[in-house]
Amino acid sequence: MLVTDIIGSRLLYSASPRTYYKAHIVLQVKGEAVLPPYTGKVVKTLLISAEPGLEDVFSANYNPKPIAISTLAKRVNNKYLYLWKKSGSDVVLKVDPGDIVEFWTGFTEDIASKMVEALTGLDGLELFNTKWSLLEYNIESYKLPAKPEEVPLDYRLDDAVAVKVEFRTPALLLDPYKKTIYKRFLPTPGNVFSYNIGDLLRLTRDKEYIEVVILVNALLNETYTVLKTVKPVKYVYGKKSLPGIVGYAKYMIDWDLLVETKAKHLLENLLLHASIMGIGTSRANGFGHVTIKVIQSNE
Repeated sequence: MLVTDIIGSRLLYSASPRTYYKAHIVLQVKGEAVLPPYTGKVVKTLLISAEPGLEDVFSANYNPKPIAISTLAKRVNNKYLYLWKKSGSDVVLKVDPGDIVEFWTGFTEDIASKMVEALTGLDGLELFNTKWSLLEYNIESYKLPAKPEEVPLDYRLDDAVAVKVEFRTPALLLDPYKKTIYKRFLPTPGNVFSYNIGDLLRLTRDKEYIEVVILVNALLNETYTVLKTVKPVKYVYGKKSLPGIVGYAKYMIDWDLLVETKAKHLLENLLLHASIMGIGTSRANGFGHVTIKVIQSNE
């Protein structure tokens, strides 16, 4: 089969719509506290403590899990510093009295009521030897696949030349071709968006899924600097030192192929989905949180 034989819009329009939610939460801590080396654990513990019904959601009973979280983050000089520890570092992660921390979460309609309960119940929790106050939370909803007119402007490709994916927390790429104990570390577009393709289009590792992975690999071309801008990293999770990738990847858009395969709308939906639900595996533990920027021709 030729790549040009794959029509991206066909699978997109056959997928049943589902509502996804993206939430941004701002908290303040009352006292000093030492945090785990990977603060995705803090976020997960806070949510479960506020709504115990989420414990099953974070368990292995869901595949893929209908939730993604980031680690905690602090705003420093108008930039976010995500709180996780590199292997070999002697840094102790902690918060001081009055510190403000933030996190993001994405989730599906299946658990929306539980998540609203959890987010509104964060205020006043006492965990990790400090009290947490809820300063602000914001929830946005998106029905995916989104119709062309429903895609937010930030993710439309009308005059775009490239896409930039920033890995804000360590990413653990999902092997699109098989279940395996081995990880993927090359940030090809098919590897990066493998989870999103399956979840958005309601596909398992079948023939149609592999065709879309091939199509996405062909539509987005990684730049020659990608092996410099995406870096392998060892992070501490529990007492283990484990590998992932951080940094950013820039992909140039093959417009001739995008038009020929009628895949523009598919790609826009994949970018929006990734911005809500993250990428890769272990998203419910705080891995694979990304921000996506569509680079326009006049930039």
